Amino acid sequence: MRSEIPGAALSEGDVSQDFARARSIGKISLGERCLFFQKLLGTSYLPYSQILRAWLRQEEVNARMCCATANFDQFYLVMDCADGRQRRAHMPDKPSGQAALDHIAAHAPETAIGYVRPQR
Repeated sequence: MRSEIPGAALSEGDVSQDFARARSIGKISLGERCLFFQKLLGTSYLPYSQILRAWLRQEEVNARMCCATANFDQFYLVMDCADGRQRRAHMPDKPSGQAALDHIAAHAPETAIGYVRPQR
């Protein structure tokens, strides 16, 4: 597995043990020390200590059907990280996203939870 943030690597044994015990929610897994992203070509990890802020983003998708309009809301776990980048992971639904935020808050109390509108 590779680290999402270069220089924030943990020992391979620690990462493997954490991943083995991690709880999966959609395309991510929540370990004790790291958040794991399952991707097409493997799995990468992000230590909780590298997450500065995390929030849940809801994106509304409207689809026009033959006789009506359907709404398909999409939810994403979004994280501002120590390397200045923003990472996001698709969540199956809002309760799953909230469970991921609660898990991050419990394992990294220094992480700010919730969206803050950028200053203009």
